Amino acid sequence: HDALPISVKFEIYLSDEDTERLFAVKEDKGKAELTGNDYARELLERELHRLHPSRVKYDDETGERIK
Repeated sequence: HDALPISVKFEIYLSDEDTERLFAVKEDKGKAELTGNDYARELLERELHRLHPSRVKYDDETGERIK
């Protein structure tokens, strides 16, 4: 069976200008119910899926990426 998904916490800092952009895009997209952090996570996840749509797997023993 597949292992349970693991979450990893990332902490990033945005410039004031990019923070304002984030909140403007969030407002434009009608995502008022999301916090800035939740919307930033949604944007990053969408971009990661766009850049690399296939699932990535790593060898449990070596830690190397399986291609």
